[in-house]
Amino acid sequence: MDLLKPGQRISLFFPKEENLVEMSCSITNVKDDRIVIELPPYFMRYIEFLDVGARLTAKAFSKVGTVDFNTVVISSPLEEEFSVELDYNAMRFTASEDMPSIKAIEILNIKCGESSTVAKTIEITAESLKFYSETEFVQDAICSCELILPEDYGIINFTAIVTDVDPVYENEYTITYSMMTEDNRQTLLYYMYVYNTDGN
Repeated sequence: MDLLKPGQRISLFFPKEENLVEMSCSITNVKDDRIVIELPPYFMRYIEFLDVGARLTAKAFSKVGTVDFNTVVISSPLEEEFSVELDYNAMRFTASEDMPSIKAIEILNIKCGESSTVAKTIEITAESLKFYSETEFVQDAICSCELILPEDYGIINFTAIVTDVDPVYENEYTITYSMMTEDNRQTLLYYMYVYNTDGN
């Protein structure tokens, strides 16, 4: 499910004097590194806050919840299209009250060199993943990974680097994503906020 898509309502927030201005807009296009936004007719009164490099806070709304993120103006409203930076790692998703939660049981297939193994995930973040495996991994190893999410939430393929071999807990490792498509990042972000780990 797309967290951001054309036609979705999005609000931009920026400080003006001692007030916080909210500008209600709509998304016209979602690209790999930016969101193209249609501004309201009255945007000219706030043109000084929408120049390239200006920092904004955005909140996008959908039936499943809201997405909040800080962003930077990439192209000004005086150009052909107005766009702001898109960084899935900087987003925070708040699910609506009727959003279902699911049990977090993922399958992680890892291939490093000629060795392949199935690992148990411990913790998933937007930048890294911690897992348990009886197969030994070395620091800085580059691995091809397949994360199979439960209940048809999707399969995420990515390349990762082993960035931590736990010095206390044996067979626990952390990998950091080095190559992942934006679609897979969006799927991961969505999944991170709908699963639970208590089995309820």
